[in-house]
Amino acid sequence: MFNRVRDSLVYPKEILKYRKDKALFVIFYIIFFAILLSTRTIIDVAKYDGLSNSYKAAVEENMTVVTKDCEIQSANLVCDGDYLIKLYEEPLFVVYLDSHSTINFDRYQSDKYTLIIHDDSVYFYFFGMNTMNFPIDELPRELQNIDFNNQVNNSSLFYNNLFSGLDSLILGYKDIWGTMMITIEIFISIAFYMIFTLISSWFLKMRYKVIPFKETFALTTYSSTSLFIILTFYSMLDLDVIIVIILLVISFRQSGIMNQEIERRLKKNS
Repeated sequence: MFNRVRDSLVYPKEILKYRKDKALFVIFYIIFFAILLSTRTIIDVAKYDGLSNSYKAAVEENMTVVTKDCEIQSANLVCDGDYLIKLYEEPLFVVYLDSHSTINFDRYQSDKYTLIIHDDSVYFYFFGMNTMNFPIDELPRELQNIDFNNQVNNSSLFYNNLFSGLDSLILGYKDIWGTMMITIEIFISIAFYMIFTLISSWFLKMRYKVIPFKETFALTTYSSTSLFIILTFYSMLDLDVIIVIILLVISFRQSGIMNQEIERRLKKNS
């Protein structure tokens, strides 16, 4: 693999000697760079150690101040009446406190991911479907006892306990959601590179009809190495757009050199 990377970057004409590589090896080559493209997500998941201070500040600013006499006590929501309180909302999800005697999903928004705290359970209501629920006593200790009066009376204590519990909850499931995020990111990267390479291979095949598609697929994949590397560094380092454009020009120039070599060999053999 090293030779193919080296030749695609330094000696574009030499790419042609790899045109008969097995399709599985070429696909593996694409997968390798797709994983590299996902490095930023892998690093972010590995380094994640809880909610950021800026996010915590935003939550504190936008959370509804509960004026009703409600609290979560010994893993149960207890209120002095029947209330439906929208505790917090973001573009993708919303959190409710529901102290009615029975839960009625018609009360909630169906166009978002909805979390409902009711009695001794937390319910997940996703786009019109009650998908799952679990007891509050399975949450971190800080989330099993929350006095909403402290939002005003002792806000620092209230939010410190809240965020400590949320961090414990999120980090406790990090292996699950982290693996899912990385897997999805890699799958998207593979799909993006495969579609790009197949389309480029088809155009190369249309230009040089005598070359089998399997070979144009290999040639296009290897000639795209510099582009794969540019996108990897761009995702990891947030390179300036001007630098990216310059690198792309260099990348396309190398593809042009390979095409010139193809034409030279075809003329030689004609």
